Parts: sequence; structure tokens; C-alpha cells
Amino acid sequence: MGQRESIAKRFKRGDLARAYDLCMEALRSNPDDLWLRHRAVLCLIRSGALERAQADYERFRLSEARHDEDCRALGARLLKAVALESDASRFAGRAREAARTYAEIFQETGGHYPGINAATMYRLGGEADLSRRLARRVLEACQEDLPDEPEDAYYQCASEAEAYLLLGELGAANLALRRAIAQDRDNFIAHATTLRQLRLVSRTLELPEAWLTGLEPPRPAHYAGHIFEQADPDHPELARRESRLRQAVADVMAGQNIGSLYGAMAAGSDILFAEAALGAGKPLTVVLPVPVSVFIDTSVRPFGQNWVRRCEDCLERATDIVEVTSDRQLMSQLSLNHASSVAMGLSRIRADVLGSRPIQLLIRDDQVRTDAAYGTYRDAAAWAETGAAQCIIPFRRDGAPGATSELPVPPARAGFEPALRAMLFLDVRGSSTVPDDRIPDFVRHVLGQLAEACDALDPAPVYADSWGDGLFLTFSTVADAAHAATRLQQVFSRIDLAALNLPPTLGLRIAGHCGPVHEGQDPIQHRKAPFGAQVAIASRIESVTVPGTIFVSEIFAARLAMSAQPGLRCEYVGLTEIDAYLPDMPLYALRAVAPDSLEAQNRRLSARTEHPV
Repeated sequence: MGQRESIAKRFKRGDLARAYDLCMEALRSNPDDLWLRHRAVLCLIRSGALERAQADYERFRLSEARHDEDCRALGARLLKAVALESDASRFAGRAREAARTYAEIFQETGGHYPGINAATMYRLGGEADLSRRLARRVLEACQEDLPDEPEDAYYQCASEAEAYLLLGELGAANLALRRAIAQDRDNFIAHATTLRQLRLVSRTLELPEAWLTGLEPPRPAHYAGHIFEQADPDHPELARRESRLRQAVADVMAGQNIGSLYGAMAAGSDILFAEAALGAGKPLTVVLPVPVSVFIDTSVRPFGQNWVRRCEDCLERATDIVEVTSDRQLMSQLSLNHASSVAMGLSRIRADVLGSRPIQLLIRDDQVRTDAAYGTYRDAAAWAETGAAQCIIPFRRDGAPGATSELPVPPARAGFEPALRAMLFLDVRGSSTVPDDRIPDFVRHVLGQLAEACDALDPAPVYADSWGDGLFLTFSTVADAAHAATRLQQVFSRIDLAALNLPPTLGLRIAGHCGPVHEGQDPIQHRKAPFGAQVAIASRIESVTVPGTIFVSEIFAARLAMSAQPGLRCEYVGLTEIDAYLPDMPLYALRAVAPDSLEAQNRRLSARTEHPV
């Protein structure tokens, strides 16, 4: 396989770190290869490293490639991304700069894509008349016959809808958008991108957005409910109850336009939700607190062999199975609540990606206390705090055999305590290229500034360690870890490497993960330290992180989504091989954005809250 094929394969899989490294390696022997330079910058943009992408875009002189439309569009895309993340005081100027770049491309190519982006960015930047003129020209460009490729046809109609909206013609925009969706009905990611853009335009023009709600992709849902025994001929009431619940679940899923579902697979309610999802052809992600076999023995097998059969059938057909720990002993309250929070967070991430509204589906008995430390009531309370919708299917447990269960207590592990920790691994990529005579300055002015920033973190890390050019930090919450990561990234970005006569290729890599650890005495350092498989996963993520970025696990991103931190966002990078002995892992790029930026507004509105159903 040639260099380009290998890079393209890695890029398509989402292995952006390795794709970027391969580009840089190839550029050493082919420094003028335009494709390699373009793809290297694209890797950085896709992974959220906008500052480093801008630096490489300029260093590679891609703006001078006037004959290459892809390179020019890449520059416009970079300017647009930077503008949308800017604070309010800088946004207008940056928006107009992006608009001018898109407009130049449109002038030469006549393509609707650069044209509509130019029109929108001019409007967002305050140039209303110029925006309207460009929108009318885009409408002219969209009068051509639709392309045969469904996605291309979709984008042409979507550009037409956006142009009509910029002109204030809401009815025509509605019709054009419906026509666009009809061209490529299942391309929900493309639909979401368009909806997010149209909402942005609508807010700018103070136009109603209600018409967009009915065109949203299907809603992601988190599901939860009580455990109950298998219906059988000896318990006709149980059989009737299950039949009623099964119909109620099907009705709710249809009535609420449910798409993908996220939850566990315990006997009873969970399996009813899972069977309904699979029966309707919906994607199902099963999130378990322990490995599958341990979970079945704890939460399925005690309630009847028929539940085991149904559980195994659902697991076999599930889209994905996420095991949040590798603990082969009985699950605990800590791991159970952790898994539930991850499942809820994944549904919110999916809603963010789709530009739709997440919802929680519950089979719940409201006749009893609702302050349980784990289970259905705890999940309901945690979701309610986010303000998102809940749909409750009533369930009476009175007189039902096996209606509840107690979590077993794991055996004590002398000297070690279980704890949920958010972990960060950091290192300075390229430190081995620092000449020996510059090592003292590297230690004092690079590692020293990072160490000072760590000392100033509030709240402070629960645990901190260092070796060579690396740091390992743990925190009580993912929010604390995320803020620490972005703070350290900002500190490094302000270090003037050229003034210190240090290699310009030095880059800080930060990786984040969250999971249960065992905290106990370190026999070497003689202090309490975290141990376990989750620590190893965090360290492996760091090794594939693109310099200048923060890569976090899907579990970290899901927990952060549930904490709703303003000014922070996680962008999906892709499935990445972090270790030859581990499955490929979905990774996300964590970024800090200005709280008053349009990007932050988009994130807050993409998973909008509403009153309970």
C-alpha cells in the first residue's frame, strides 16, 4: 500500500493522529507535495487543533495554491471554525474574513457550497446587503439539474434552503429543506449540520425556528426501568403486565420519534426496551457496569432462564456493547451509577451530533420512595437535573414476585479502596529532538511553566506524578479534569519556543479518561496512588493524541456531556487503535470555546431542554 493510500485509510477510519504523523513523515522526503500538506492540515482541523492547523496552513503556504480549490476551501473552512469559536468582540471581523475567502472561491468556481457559506458568514458578520446579493446568486446556481449522487443532491437543495432563509423567505426555505431531506433521507449527520446552520441564521435574523423542529432526525433516548420476573403461565397477571408494557413502549417510541437507544440489559424493563428497539430497526447501544458474563449472572440469570435467552439475543443484535470496567467480580453501586451516567451522556452526545432533543424513557413505579442511591429512581433524578424530557410509563410493583433486588457487596480488597477518577496524561511530543545544550531551558521554561500551572489548579488534582516530559493527574470529576486540561493547553500555547531556541515542532499532547480505579499504597513512592486497567487506557490514549490537542475517551466525553460545562465541547474524532491488544476506541477532541461564541450557543441549543412529557 502506498503512502497516500495508507494515509487516506487512516483518515477514513478516524485515526487522525497516525494519519497526521504519516503525512509529516512523508513530507520529509516530499516537502512540496501539496496533497500531503493539505491532508496534514485537514487532520488537525478534524481533531480540533485549530491553532496548530492555522500555523501549519501558513507554514505550508497553502494559501498560495491559487489553482487548487481544495486548499483554498480548507483555508476558508479554518477561518469559519475560528470565527464561530471566537468571543463576541472578535466574531464580526473574523466572520467577514471567512466570508471574503469563500466569496473569492465562489467568484471563480460558481459552486453553491462556497457561495452559500460566503453569504451566511457575511450576514453573521453584519453585511446584510452583500449577503442577500450572494444568496440570490446561489439560488441561480442551484437551478441546475440535481446531481445523481444523493448526498450531492441533498447539499444543493440545502444550499437553496439556506439562501431562501437569508432572504427571509421562510416558506420557500421550508419547501427546499424538505426537498433536500427527500434526496438523502438517512443522512442524519448532513441533516444535523444543515439544521444547526439554519438555526444560527434564524436567530440572527430573528425568524421563528419552530418549523425546523419537525424536520429533526429521530431523537436519541436513554432508557431505564425496574427489574421483574419472567412472565409465565403460572403468573397470568405477570403475562398481562408484560404485554401491556411492551405495547406502551412501542407506542412511546413511535409517538416520540425515537431513533437510537442507550441503556443496560437487566431482566425486565431494560430487555423490553431493547427488544422494542431492535424490532423497530433502531440502533441499540448497551452500556454495562461490568463484563457481559458478570452482568448476566448478577442482573439477569436470577430472574429466570428465559430472560437470559432474551438478553443474549439482544446483545447479539446490538449495535454496540460498552463495558465501562473490566472487573470480573460482582458489580458495585459505583460501577452501576457510572455505567448509567455514561449511557445518559452518550444519548446527549448523539443528540448534539444530530441537532435533536434527547429524551429519557422510564418504566417506573411512582408509588414508592424516589431517593434510591442507584437504579431507576437515581437515573431519573440525574436526568431531570439536565432539564431534558422524560417519558414515564407507569408500573406497579405491588405483589409482583422478584420486583426488586439488592446489589451484592464486593469482597474487601485489603489496603485498596475503589474510587471513580477522571485522569489526564500529558507529554511534550518531540522533546527528544531538543539539543542537549537546550535541555536546561526546556526544563525551566516549558516543564516549569506546566508545573506552575498544575500547582495553581483549583480544585487541585487528587493525585499528581511526573516523569521526564510527562505528567499524570487524577481528579474527582470529569469537569475538573476538563478545565485543567484546557488550562494547561493554554499555558503551553503561550510559550515562545522560538525565543527559547527550542524546536518549533514541540507540541503538548493531553489525553483524558474516566473510570473506576483502585487507590492504595504505592510500594515504590510510599504514598496512595491509583492503579488498574482504566489508568492504562488513559495512558494509551495519550500515545495517539495529535500534538496540540486534547483527546478523551468516549466515556470521558459522555460524563462531561452530563455535567453541561459551558465553554467546553467534545468533537468526535473516530475509532482509533490505542493498543494492539485492545479494541479500537472511539475518541473525542476536547476544546475550550468562548462562552459567548456562536459555537457555544449552538452546543447549548443542539440538545435543547423541555418540560417532561
